[in-house]
Amino acid sequence: MRNDASYPIRRARNLLILPTIAMLLFVNSAAADICGYPERGTLVVTRDGQETGTFRVGLAETRDQHRKGLMGCRGLATGSGLLFIYSDARQRIFWMKDTPLPLAIVFISASGRIAAIEAGQPFSTHHIRSPDDIQYVLEIQQAEARALQVGDRITLQLAPE
Repeated sequence: MRNDASYPIRRARNLLILPTIAMLLFVNSAAADICGYPERGTLVVTRDGQETGTFRVGLAETRDQHRKGLMGCRGLATGSGLLFIYSDARQRIFWMKDTPLPLAIVFISASGRIAAIEAGQPFSTHHIRSPDDIQYVLEIQQAEARALQVGDRITLQLAPE
């Protein structure tokens, strides 16, 4: 036992600080995670100079990330998605095998315009092909794609690292 009268106060303060720190770490990690991908920026969709949508996005940049996509993802938060970035523009083929969520697959040209929006059904092995050469693909909740149109412009604002 300590003779220091402030000991119980310091101990009580430490007991309050630890759960607060743990909660902040949990909230920050939850907000910064999109189905296992770190949140890397904001994708803004515009039509005729007017914003029609914004999405917090994780980036799929490697071959392994391209193959995995959102397979196994059980929940995608509203306003979030996964942006696939390819080094070149060519026809892209997607499927929904092992993906339990209905997703919109948004095909985006190298110039940053939406070329097509397709519906992906959970666990489907049906091949979803881009209509043209595509350099970017955005996967979002199907319901959120209703606000998007072919021809809309996409801009990616990367978060500082």
